[in-house]
Amino acid sequence: MKSEEEIRQILRVTDLTDGDMTYKELRARIRAGDMTRVRHGAVVVGRLQTDRRARHLELLAGTLPVLHGESWVLSHTTAVALLGLPMMRDGSDSIWVNRPPGVGGHRRPQLITRASGLVPDEIVLVDGLRVTSPERTAIDMAREFGFVTGVTITDAVLAMGGRRDLLELELERARRRHGNATARKVVAFADGVVESPGESMMRAMLKAEGCTPTSLQVKIHDRFGRFVARCDFGWLEWGVVGEYDGPQKYLRDRKPGESLSDVIVREKAREADIRDQSLEVVRFCADDLRNPKAAAARVRRLLNQRGLLPTPWTNPAPQMPQVPQDDYPWLPPWKF
Repeated sequence: MKSEEEIRQILRVTDLTDGDMTYKELRARIRAGDMTRVRHGAVVVGRLQTDRRARHLELLAGTLPVLHGESWVLSHTTAVALLGLPMMRDGSDSIWVNRPPGVGGHRRPQLITRASGLVPDEIVLVDGLRVTSPERTAIDMAREFGFVTGVTITDAVLAMGGRRDLLELELERARRRHGNATARKVVAFADGVVESPGESMMRAMLKAEGCTPTSLQVKIHDRFGRFVARCDFGWLEWGVVGEYDGPQKYLRDRKPGESLSDVIVREKAREADIRDQSLEVVRFCADDLRNPKAAAARVRRLLNQRGLLPTPWTNPAPQMPQVPQDDYPWLPPWKF
């Protein structure tokens, strides 16, 4: 979640026009780009945020004054934003509110209300706001937006210490609710070892395309027992591992004093070391999230080329009591 310093102050139109500014002056400032409408009756100085989470939280700040009563609880994508879970595109243009049964749900521009009962353990406080718990939020997102979004949120909940038994309890509490069948599949598939939203989305999309990775966070050692790499996905029955390269991967992995080209050379050496262990590597990136069918077809071609192994690939038993100093790993000449 963004800090208060990163969230700009949302200004109410009534406060501005009750002061020295007229409606005509306000409209002129909006046309000039000095201010931007966040929602009806609320503006912010400057343009809207490009970061999806920050933009949603500013929309929330503009919406809170119009939420009446004390029974509402923030849910779905709004809970995701407040809980620090992966911010998805799904539902991010509206504030999501849960109200007690009998009130009735509705969908208005930038405000969506759902009516369902909540028990105390399904509600947490975030910055003084009542928000659905991480487990309830994960199930809500799976029910509302489907398998891929549900897996991405649920993976993150488990990685942050969420409890699988509470996820299963949420399923049982409303077993006949629309979307619960999908949510069950999400909970069965989710795994907290996945390290990024991109990995979660890619894995869920590959599942939907029928080529699910059979291993996660595969640790690879050489024949001397030395650590080589850890790969995001594995199809070890075929001797194949997979890596998801997010847009910030090489910048994130850059060590002090390294150039970007140094990072790329080091990553190529790492990939060569993986292949030296009789493994093939398939890489995924953000473009594959936009075209999962093509990504899955690439995986299938590689698996077919490799063929099913008699037994799945495993780390070899060490063959030497002492590792030769000049055998491995490969290093660029300037590192000798």
